[in-house]
Amino acid sequence: MIGELVERWHRGWIAADGLTSEYRDGYLVVHVDRPHRRFEWIATDDAETAALARIVAATSEPNWLSVPTHAPAEVCADLEAAGMVVARPDETFMRRALAGHPAPEPPAGYAVEVTRGPVIGVRVLADGEVAASGLMAVVGEDAVAHRIETAEAHRRRGLGSVVMGALIGAAVEDGAKTGLLFASADGVHLYRKLGWEKISDLVVGHNAVSP
Repeated sequence: MIGELVERWHRGWIAADGLTSEYRDGYLVVHVDRPHRRFEWIATDDAETAALARIVAATSEPNWLSVPTHAPAEVCADLEAAGMVVARPDETFMRRALAGHPAPEPPAGYAVEVTRGPVIGVRVLADGEVAASGLMAVVGEDAVAHRIETAEAHRRRGLGSVVMGALIGAAVEDGAKTGLLFASADGVHLYRKLGWEKISDLVVGHNAVSP
């Protein structure tokens, strides 16, 4: 079950970020092609973590590994045993049925801008300045949130909820029914307030190769 959801999430992520992916020796690999992260392996079964960590650790370029899991401590130990660095041990894989998702209005002084295309984009503006933003890709009936960000000067004003509500409103119009996302340790609190549920923990690590 979790493996299927991971694969569905990954299809939305690569669509949102304009990336490509492949299966390499049966493992899911995303072509990120950035100086600090050339490839990102994504585990669809955490039982593969030890073997996959050894593969990623032995690569010659900076590469990352993301492992959705119900046993994060064991995954961290597997990554460290392979010589990898655990960068984010406490992220969360989440989902929500999109019907009835909260869609709050922006606070006074803010305006919402929605752009449509292959990817849905939302910006919350204050005097022409981008105060918060986010992307969402719709693949089939799944909507995957990406890069949900609020500028530091505009935090604690509910703008993250405004961005998510606007993104999901547009995604539902495009036929989406289920939302999927990987949440940071900070972001998970926002999504829980909006009714998202935890699928699993998420551990993210990288090899020891410098950019």
